Amino acid sequence: MDYYDELGVTRSAADVDVKKAYRKLALKYHPDKDASPEAVAIFARVAEAYDVLTDGKLKATFDLLGEIGLKQGVPDGKGGRRGGIYAFDVSPLAVFERFFGTSNPYSALMDISAAFEALTADKPALLGMQRTFDVPVTLGELYHGSSKMVTHVRKLQLEPGAEVLEESRTLTIAVPPGCKNGQRFVFEKEGNAKPNMEPGPVVYTLAALKHDVFARAGDDLVYTATLPLIDSLCGAQLSIPTLDGRQLSIPVTDIVKTGSKKVVLGEGMPRGDGSRGDLIIVFDILFPKTLSPMQRDLMRAAFFFPGKSPTTAASAAGTSFLSSANNLSSGWTVGFSK
Repeated sequence: MDYYDELGVTRSAADVDVKKAYRKLALKYHPDKDASPEAVAIFARVAEAYDVLTDGKLKATFDLLGEIGLKQGVPDGKGGRRGGIYAFDVSPLAVFERFFGTSNPYSALMDISAAFEALTADKPALLGMQRTFDVPVTLGELYHGSSKMVTHVRKLQLEPGAEVLEESRTLTIAVPPGCKNGQRFVFEKEGNAKPNMEPGPVVYTLAALKHDVFARAGDDLVYTATLPLIDSLCGAQLSIPTLDGRQLSIPVTDIVKTGSKKVVLGEGMPRGDGSRGDLIIVFDILFPKTLSPMQRDLMRAAFFFPGKSPTTAASAAGTSFLSSANNLSSGWTVGFSK
C-alpha cells in the first residue's frame, strides 16, 4: 500500500496537507455515513496512512523502505528479515476520534463548520500551486544579456461553481550578462486563480542551448582546438572567434598533447562585478593514419637532426624539404585520425 496514494497527496506534502486529506476522506467514508464494505475498507486504509505519515519516524522509514520494509524490516542475508517497526493495531474509529475529538461524523462536521466561520474572517487566502516553465536561451544571449518575452496561459475561476476562464499572460525576463544556465525567475501571483485562493507563482528557468564553438564551465568558456601532430610538436597560431565578434590570435609555442590546456585570462563569461572568467583551450591531437617508408625515415631523421647549432648545409637541407610541403595535413598522408 502506498500511503500517499491512499490520501491523494504527493510525497512532498506538508503535515497540514496530510491532515487536510485525512479529514476529507475520513468524513466521507465513515461507517455511520457509508456502511458498504468498500467504504469501510477505505476508511481503514486512510486511517493507517494518516497514522504513519503524521509520525516522523514511521514516515521516514516508509519513504526509505516502503510498506514491507516498515512492517517487516529488510532481508538479513540469512533468509529472514530484521527491523520491522510498525503494525496498525488500533481501530480506525480510534484514529478518527483522536483526530476529531468525537466518533460521530456529523458532530465533527458541525465542529469544523463552526471553526471555519470563526477563522475565515482573519485567515489570509491560501496560495495556489507553483507553475514552472523552461526558457531556451543561446550562449550568446547569456553572454551579452537579453530581454526574453514569454507567454503562458493561466486559468481563472472567480467564484465557486463559476466558469473556468483562460487568460494569456505575457511577461518579460531581463537576463543579465553572464547569467547561468538554470537561473530561475519567479513571478508572484501569475499562476492559476481559484476562489478564496491567491494565484501561485510562475517560475521560468533558463535552459541553455548547445553552442557550436564553446562549452561553458561556470564563468569560464571551453574551446577544443584540434591540431595535426606536426602543429602539436612544432607550434601553431590559433584563430578563435569570440562571442562579442572579435578574433583571438593565440600562439601555441610549447609541445601539447591531447588533453593539454592553455588558459587565456579574462576571455570567459561576464561576472556581476564587471570581471570575466577565462577561456580554457583544450587540445585534441590528430595523428596520421599511415606513414610511407620515406615518411618514417624522415620522422626518425628529425630526432637525430642537429639541434642547437646545425651546419649551414643541414639548415639548407631542412629548409628545402619544408618548402616542398604545401599542406601540413594532406602533405603527410591521405588523412589523419585521433
